[in-house]
Amino acid sequence: MRPEPRKKDTPEQFLMASWVKEAGFGSILEQDFEPYVVDIYIPDLLLALEIDGPYHMTRRDEYRDAYIRTNYNIEIWRYPLKIVKSSFKAEFVDNLLKYAQEQINA
Repeated sequence: MRPEPRKKDTPEQFLMASWVKEAGFGSILEQDFEPYVVDIYIPDLLLALEIDGPYHMTRRDEYRDAYIRTNYNIEIWRYPLKIVKSSFKAEFVDNLLKYAQEQINA
């Protein structure tokens, strides 16, 4: 049984996914990494994005992230819900492109 129920996609997920697309990458909303689900997954970069709303719990999230990193070799970036707005787009895209370049050079 999944420890966390599936939730509906949020406007913030759609917004971040559009930024990922504009940066030239595909993404998947609500991707399964059994027994967990991540908000946004970027397969080309083996990168998951989590948007932390009011119900996220730090200790549980740390365990969850470690599990996904160890078992799926997926990097996870977390963002507080309150910063996911259009004014954050440039910083996010810049960080995403830098990360992609680092992966190419690794």
